[in-house]
Amino acid sequence: MDGSTESVPAAPAPPSPELDLARALGLRPETARRLVEAGYATADAVRALSAEELERFGADAQERTAVLEVSGGGSHGPGADNDQRLDRWAGIVSHTDRPRRRKVSIAPKDSADVLRKWVEGDDRAMEDWIQASESTGSGPPSPARPSAPGAEAGGRRVGPEGSATPAVLEREETVVRWLTGLLDRVKTDQFDPAAMIQEVQDLQRQLYDERTRRKTLEDQVEHVKRGSIAVIKYVRSREAKERESAVREKDVEIEQLRQRLGALGDVPPPRPADPDAPSAAPAPAAVATGEADARLREEFADREHDYIERETELRRRVVQLEGEVRRLVGESEQARERDSLTSARAGQIDAETTRRLEEIAQRQRDLVARENELRAKFEEIRISAEEVERRRGPIEFKERELSAYDQQLQTRRQALDIEARRLEEIRRGLNATGTTVAVSEAQRLEDLRHELSQKEVELKAREAQLHERVQELERMGGRTAEAEADRMHEESVADAQAAKVKSGIRRLDDLLFGGFPAGVQVMVNGPAHTGKDVLARLFSVEGLKQGIPSIWVVTDKTHQQVRDDLAGLFPGYADAEKNGMIRYVDLYSRSVGSTASSPGVRLLSSTDKAVLDQIGQSVNGFAEELKEGHATYRLIFESVSTLTAYMDSAATFRFLQPFIGRRKLDGAVGYYVLDSGMHSDSDMETLEHMVDGSINLKVEQMKTFLSVRGIGDAQARSWVGYTFTKRSFNLGSFSLEHIR
Repeated sequence: MDGSTESVPAAPAPPSPELDLARALGLRPETARRLVEAGYATADAVRALSAEELERFGADAQERTAVLEVSGGGSHGPGADNDQRLDRWAGIVSHTDRPRRRKVSIAPKDSADVLRKWVEGDDRAMEDWIQASESTGSGPPSPARPSAPGAEAGGRRVGPEGSATPAVLEREETVVRWLTGLLDRVKTDQFDPAAMIQEVQDLQRQLYDERTRRKTLEDQVEHVKRGSIAVIKYVRSREAKERESAVREKDVEIEQLRQRLGALGDVPPPRPADPDAPSAAPAPAAVATGEADARLREEFADREHDYIERETELRRRVVQLEGEVRRLVGESEQARERDSLTSARAGQIDAETTRRLEEIAQRQRDLVARENELRAKFEEIRISAEEVERRRGPIEFKERELSAYDQQLQTRRQALDIEARRLEEIRRGLNATGTTVAVSEAQRLEDLRHELSQKEVELKAREAQLHERVQELERMGGRTAEAEADRMHEESVADAQAAKVKSGIRRLDDLLFGGFPAGVQVMVNGPAHTGKDVLARLFSVEGLKQGIPSIWVVTDKTHQQVRDDLAGLFPGYADAEKNGMIRYVDLYSRSVGSTASSPGVRLLSSTDKAVLDQIGQSVNGFAEELKEGHATYRLIFESVSTLTAYMDSAATFRFLQPFIGRRKLDGAVGYYVLDSGMHSDSDMETLEHMVDGSINLKVEQMKTFLSVRGIGDAQARSWVGYTFTKRSFNLGSFSLEHIR
């Protein structure tokens, strides 16, 4: 034992002095308590007492003997007592006349616990252990060296035949082996009685904690059981009450219907029919019941019609209110944006800028009005389709009735044919006197056949008329819905394609109904190596092809690398750059030691003082130069994530707010590239609020997907698969969804 202790949670308070004194001297708890109360709280103080004093404190003869033996041995403290006991056992172990014992399997755990108590001073523990071993020992006696009957050989208890029981031999072998190891530790100064006592105390505290924890768990389990039983009883009682309530409601409803039928019919309940009376006419009660049933059916049909009309009117009203809400939201957003721009540039907005703002606001209002009109028309088409579906139900019911009636007529025809054959046989068997009767029966049969054929023709005509009506309704509904959908789609595409900016990717333009709206600010967000740089370069090249200049702000690569990529995509790039249609603001070249500059390039560094202000001034200067010869320009910011890594997020957001607003005033479409793994969720939400929409990229199962958020109208907002190379970006298929 190394004396180490194991820490357990919620350990109880340390043992009291009475317990320590009882363990150290082998006293009873009552005796130890009296000694502590008298002021003898330590083992040395108790050992100094005489036998009379110990007897006065209630110590019995065995306790007095144990205390006086320890105090009279010339040693002090529990260590000396342990040494004396170990010496006595060492003498027993060293006897040469001890017979050899056969080795048996030993359970060391119980033996070690008993020996630990014995070493601590509890002499009765050893005696109780040996007595228990003798009483529980079983099996045949093992052979041993013969000795005197009833004698003790070397401290061993022997049986009548002079041989020890196996249980006693096992315990003795355990004691000898444990004490031999203990002697070796004492000789090498590795035995620490205080540490052993402390370990025993810790084990007792752990046992107490485990018992307390087990009691707590048992109480919790019992509480849960009681709670579960209560909940089950409550649920069952509630279900029973609900069932009883439902039954009572049904009984009340049935009684009300009966009273209503009685009031409508105004007849007494039917009396039992006379079995001898002829059943030529139905009873008055049955007639009244049929009339009441017909009235109820008509009333229910009228109510259903009223409910349908009310629902249709409410749906139209909901569509109108949603359109009004969208219009008000758009106007509030325009007002806030305009207030922010005017407050940021107070006194610097000229009449032309004000006019453009008014045009933009008017265009947005027109778009909102068009969207509201489209939604209203979609709702009208849906209502018409539901009305056609409701009308189709009764028609189909009539068709089933006609089919059943036709089947009934077929059955009746077969019955008439059988009856005709029977009449024919009867006619043949009749004599001449019965010829007249046969002729009359044949004539009657012929009349019935003629009437049946007329009914068949009439039913077929009605059936054909109903089929034609159903087909006409279907054609009318299909043509109306198809024509309305085509017209609305054409109008939407025409409206969406007006004043659109091409992205350089045909499928992406199709997804956006022709391209980006003028002046929109787009965030291209996605992980690394998903084609964000390809989107930006194709966007810039498309503008150069149409004669629209570009301004590049590069923070994670040199402007020469971007120039090489654009030259590889656009053969006329050199002429475009010579004509001044491309500008660069480079924050990366100086950090890698490149200082070579050229016309249209502004070299900056992230370590420059007020570098964000310099970026804004450089871009604004380039924008003014380009606007002198062109109506607009395109901006590519690659990338905002690297700029955020250079600066703190708050400074970057303060810079981007007016920067993006200036691009909107200029009517320039902006691309702002972000790496999704470099920003927190709150930063991403802030950036999305600054821009008009985003193109999001992701990778799932080794495949790349794209989705559009915001950016005006789009045919689909779901994830669309795509592939890309350094020179192309191919978007997969997408289905037409409702405009969002």
